[in-house]
Amino acid sequence: MTGCIEHTAETEYTNDLKDQIQDMYGFPEVTNFFEYSQLKEIYEMRDNPNLICYWYTKNEYSGKWVYQGVCVGYGIPYGAAITAPESAQNVYANGSYHSILPLAEPNGLYTESVVTTATWILTTDSSGDIKPTYVESEIMVSQSKVDARLCEDWSIPTDY
Repeated sequence: MTGCIEHTAETEYTNDLKDQIQDMYGFPEVTNFFEYSQLKEIYEMRDNPNLICYWYTKNEYSGKWVYQGVCVGYGIPYGAAITAPESAQNVYANGSYHSILPLAEPNGLYTESVVTTATWILTTDSSGDIKPTYVESEIMVSQSKVDARLCEDWSIPTDY
């Protein structure tokens, strides 16, 4: 119980400071909501199932990009999940209430918070067939091709 009391006192202290800041300075006067509209536009663009992009991996030795080919969409971070990783619930156990519990993915597995740069890319082959590709190296995905001088010469096809 001591931990809960300390946490409550710390929370109250933090809330008091936030109230003081609000009284002194108020809230930002955001009127254009430009960043919100930008993010909304990006979400809407990403929602296009016919979005064709180009993807590249980074050559760690030269710093140049290695052209990998065409893909559908921008890729999905490996740590992305369809379900929320936790659920707020009131469960009484061991003499106290617990309110955050882990949730399983639709496949029955529990996803830990993943710290990784890994990405799933829907790559296309020369026949246009789409297959998921798991990539752990640093990548870049773009709707337009990167300037060839920023890429490894050997990775650029003749029809680039």
